[in-house]
Order: sequence, then C-alpha cells, then structure tokens
Amino acid sequence: MAEIDLLLARAKEFHGDMCPGIVLGTRMTMIGMRELQMDPMVRNRNLIVYVEIDRCIADAIQAITGCSLGHRTLKYLPYGKFAATFVNLAT
Repeated sequence: MAEIDLLLARAKEFHGDMCPGIVLGTRMTMIGMRELQMDPMVRNRNLIVYVEIDRCIADAIQAITGCSLGHRTLKYLPYGKFAATFVNLAT
C-alpha cells in the first residue's frame, strides 16, 4: 500500500469519513513535513503546526502529525483560510 493510502486511512479513521478536506489536509501534511525533511509516517516531537481553518483539514493534520491542541503543538489561528504552517523546532 502506498504511503498516501496509509495516511489517508489514518486521517479517515480519526475524522470519521472521507471528504475533500481529509484529502487536502493529508496532502498538505505530506508536503509540509517533507519540506522540513520529516517523515509523515513517524511522529516528530519537534513539530508545531499552525492551522488557519477549523474544518476537516485540521483533523487530517492532527491525525497524521500527532500534534494536538492539548499538547500545545497544534495552534489554531481563526483566519478561515485553507492554510497550515509547519514549524520544525529543531531548526
């Protein structure tokens, strides 16, 4: 099974169903983590993500990265945009 299929399955299970936001959030996470030279299949404690929308995209990002509001590694900025900023604390 391809990496994207595994990540989509993880996000779908967390969110409850498959929708365009889950696909978009999964792709955003894959690209963001790869740009930081992180493996999206492995949780990284040096990652903080700022999401700008409180919809399905945020669920996909949380499911794949393991970042959460409770751990203060997922930050919500209420701008209403389909955007996320991935930050590597080790750099």
